[in-house]
Amino acid sequence: MKKSTELILAAAGGTAARAVMDQMSQLEVSRYRLSFKKLPREFDGLKIVHLSDLHNKKYGFGDSELYFAIMKESPDLIFMTGDMISHAGENREDFFMLVEKLSQQIPIFYVNGNHECSDLGEEGFAEMTKRFADAGVFCLDNTSVTLYRGKSALNLCGLCYTAEYYKGVRQHKFNWNDFTLDEMKKFCGEKPSEDFTVLLAHNPLDFDVHAEWGADLSFGGHIHGGFIRLPIVKGIISPELRLFPKYKEGVYTKGRSALVVSRGLGRIRFFNPPELVTVTLKSK
Repeated sequence: MKKSTELILAAAGGTAARAVMDQMSQLEVSRYRLSFKKLPREFDGLKIVHLSDLHNKKYGFGDSELYFAIMKESPDLIFMTGDMISHAGENREDFFMLVEKLSQQIPIFYVNGNHECSDLGEEGFAEMTKRFADAGVFCLDNTSVTLYRGKSALNLCGLCYTAEYYKGVRQHKFNWNDFTLDEMKKFCGEKPSEDFTVLLAHNPLDFDVHAEWGADLSFGGHIHGGFIRLPIVKGIISPELRLFPKYKEGVYTKGRSALVVSRGLGRIRFFNPPELVTVTLKSK
């Protein structure tokens, strides 16, 4: 009887594990329409696909499944907010194939996360940077570009800081620096102009600083949707192993600033499907 019970429990555990694995690969698309008084009318209807935290996960050969999901959304721009590559190992070539194919059709803007900066090493990081440049990807680490439609302009900025500002990451599990407005200015300078400004920044937990700096709209990831999601409270734990992170998925506002957080595409997740985000901007 005991042996039969153990077999039943083992079978149930295997079924549950398979269900979790299946769910981890079922890509969800979240679509948002965000309206801003400050957005020039020429940019009304601008559609953005936002990807984050792939962590070397593979969606078919050359990430073909992810490619077709992106193309189905017909975006004008693609934003990638870091941790798309965790290390120099498995499935990295599939990601490069995806980027090279997409960039032939749609402008891609990329900002590095803590894993690209920490895991790849100097040689791997240099190779990634070259592959991006060869493919025409715009890497916005602490730089900005201006996009034009007609006579109107939109600023696009990227924040990339070092490991000591990620609470609980690597050697900074108990010793980190707070990220303040002064730190934001140190990395990115003053806000480029009074034009509508979009900020790509891997860590959304700094949203209060981004808003104070003057970002009208920020995009981030890093929190992985809180890893484990429950009804109502949604994600319950952050990469820093802190409960109920403040900004974990979806859209948040602070004053006139807005934040879009992706749940990410990779890593282990429970009741938390990987997510592709589409944002359509509207001018009020």
